[in-house]
Amino acid sequence: MTRLKMSQKNVFEQIERFLSTENPEVLSVSGRWGVGKTHLWNETLKANRATAKLRNYAYVSLFGMRSLDALTTAIVQSTVSLEGPELEPTFDSYLEHLSSFPGVIALTKRAARKSTTVASKAASTLPYVGKLADLFAPGAALLISKQIICIDDIERAGQGLDMADVLGMVSSLCEHKGCKVVLLLNEDALGEQGTKYRSYIEKVVDQAVRFEPTPEESAVAAISAEDVLGQQLAKQTVALGIKNIRVIRRIRRFLQHLESELTDLHSGVTERVIKSIALLGWCVFEPTLAPDLALVCRYAKFRINLSNENCSANELNLDQLLKAYDFGDFDQIDQVLSDGLQAGAFDRQALQKLLEDESKKLASEEAREVISKPWKIFHDGLGNDQDKFIEAICTAFERYSNAMSPTDASDALQFLRELGRTEEAERFLPMYVDTQKDKPREFFALYTCNRGRLDPHIVTAFDAILAGMPVDRDPTEILRKIVFSQDWGPDELAYLATLPSECYDKMLKDWQGHDLNNAIYLALDFGRLDTSATNKIEFARQMAASLQRIAAESGLNRLRLRPYLTKIPPALMAEEQSSEEPDN
Repeated sequence: MTRLKMSQKNVFEQIERFLSTENPEVLSVSGRWGVGKTHLWNETLKANRATAKLRNYAYVSLFGMRSLDALTTAIVQSTVSLEGPELEPTFDSYLEHLSSFPGVIALTKRAARKSTTVASKAASTLPYVGKLADLFAPGAALLISKQIICIDDIERAGQGLDMADVLGMVSSLCEHKGCKVVLLLNEDALGEQGTKYRSYIEKVVDQAVRFEPTPEESAVAAISAEDVLGQQLAKQTVALGIKNIRVIRRIRRFLQHLESELTDLHSGVTERVIKSIALLGWCVFEPTLAPDLALVCRYAKFRINLSNENCSANELNLDQLLKAYDFGDFDQIDQVLSDGLQAGAFDRQALQKLLEDESKKLASEEAREVISKPWKIFHDGLGNDQDKFIEAICTAFERYSNAMSPTDASDALQFLRELGRTEEAERFLPMYVDTQKDKPREFFALYTCNRGRLDPHIVTAFDAILAGMPVDRDPTEILRKIVFSQDWGPDELAYLATLPSECYDKMLKDWQGHDLNNAIYLALDFGRLDTSATNKIEFARQMAASLQRIAAESGLNRLRLRPYLTKIPPALMAEEQSSEEPDN
């Protein structure tokens, strides 16, 4: 028999047709594990329970079942009326079903009196109901008639329950008992029983369909429409083509564990985590269909050599998938996510640090993009886009003043004024200055040697901020470290470049001998050898000015410092030097 491949919508329609008549019939629905066969059957039955022609229904699973007697008894135990409130069997529904057969009413009442304290549960789990079922087991088949029966998990039947016997019983229920039977199974997992199933299916099954939902249908079945984060995940599972509902739900549960970590971070972090966890979760939870996880981890390495003839077909296929999925290099975040998915729990501390760093990076990139947008408009052409240019400047100030450099801010203010938007310029100036107040001293080194390029109002405001800023690091120790190690970082030079003049005077007076000599020559070399490094130039200029001030304090100091004063580059010399000898 040809198995028609059908989407969820088509299988839903076939089940509706199946339920709409009272004609005895066997419908087989096969599909891979996790695609939602049972879910679809239950949802379709619920939607059509009022109109189904047969009014009694039983659901049984063959998982671990070892005999036809057990199957027959399970059908009797599980039978419920579609007129009732629930489709799950209970103690009451079991007694109600048995009481519909006059010959067993008395026996039912006697058993019921023994179990009055037992809560209503699934009938097959209740001790007295189980004993009652034992009484009926030899003739249980007589209690099955003209009803709907769903037999699930056929491929998981226990040892002793042969496929030929199951199908023989199904045929008997249909032909002699007037029942409608639906079989739910994964035909690919039948193993040795598969041959028997395929040989008998033509004689037993009236219609066989292969359930292959679309990724969109599986996502809808797995994730609630009200689940905002889940809907973002659904977009990624659809993009990957995941059809296994259980896998999608499992990935969603792991994503739920991370929701607190994602709170208050850049929205791009959430998008990035969802994209990664969808792919990696698929690899971990459905390895037979998903890409090889080890290959995904090595993607950044092997994709460089994809043109090499030695690349495998799996590597080429993975490259196509990940390019279409827009997945970048496998990084530290992916590694922690992968480890957590495999271990069953995430290293939350390690992941939180990585996510916070990623959030800062994305925020910085976003700010840079917004700040640079006006200049892209300016340089891209000669269109009639002045309003667009001004709007971009305003947006940059309003959203990212704190991330703008003094040069960016000065240029933007100048353009606003030249374009007749003085009012906006005056509004944004204090806004910009206010966002810079908490910056460290090193930040102000960015403008110290470029005052001519900056808006004078910004220079004045920054000078005031810098004047009121305490010197919270020992400049002598910073300079000592630079002198002795001949190594320095940009932050250290930036800090020294912004110090007031009295700090330089104190540093020179605190040093003696060779240390003093080395410190002075280092500073002067900065001013002579690397004129493009603004912090070095400012540091050298401040040191030269301090030498001149100290030399002017006494004749002896002038003589002491004369060897150094003659080596000061002209560009570093103070504009005015006293030609008079000091009185003392």
